[in-house]
Amino acid sequence: MFFSGTESSVKLGKKVIEGVYYFEENPMLDCNQFIITDKNKGELALFDSGNGLSLKGLFEGMNNLGLDYRKITKVFLTHEHVDHVLGLYTLIKTLKNNPPEIYAYGETADILEQGNESKIFPGNLGISPKMFNLEIIPLDIKKMNIDETINIGSEFTFQIYYTPGHSRGSVCYYESNKKILIPGDLVFTGGSFGRYDFPGGSLDMLIESIKFVNNLDVNYLLPGHMGISDNGNPQIDYSYKMVQSIKSFF
Repeated sequence: MFFSGTESSVKLGKKVIEGVYYFEENPMLDCNQFIITDKNKGELALFDSGNGLSLKGLFEGMNNLGLDYRKITKVFLTHEHVDHVLGLYTLIKTLKNNPPEIYAYGETADILEQGNESKIFPGNLGISPKMFNLEIIPLDIKKMNIDETINIGSEFTFQIYYTPGHSRGSVCYYESNKKILIPGDLVFTGGSFGRYDFPGGSLDMLIESIKFVNNLDVNYLLPGHMGISDNGNPQIDYSYKMVQSIKSFF
């Protein structure tokens, strides 16, 4: 078994604001996950699916907060990398009688529709789907458009923005009313930012994408790794300054 023990670790969760829940990444190639509730329909939207091994831990963490994983009807992806999409395959099997719709943009959607294993596992990481006890197969994907609006019940309206740099398929989800940004691996707390050395990555694009989200009005920064913040704009600005300092060395 690869990464022994991570599959049984409960993903610690907490309520960010009413209707928004954060579940902390497990160690070793996993990601933060976010649940947003649709009170109108009694359904749940999941942002990023984790590495598959951590799915049981997500379900346990959700249960601890009174959330039923069987009500997950939509999954929204930030990008195509292993730690964000492998959970799709396990989730679809688990919810086989009522599988969720999967939403992705551009390159991410194409890779998942094609079942392109080499692009899900970026670079020479020395890992494979077998280590996660699953097989990469073509998936049915709902393709999103840039600047498309996503409504989750009557409470949340997200805008999709294309923000490449970490990967070709990277997008951010922004809710202007509640000032929520879900940036995937574009920008993190503490001055950190996404890697740009994987295939499809670009430091110049990463800088431009962080500059773009730095101009949004953000309270709640909910990134793919590390912690979250309710002081979003200063965190993004710190990361923007740090990534600019990297550029100055080239």
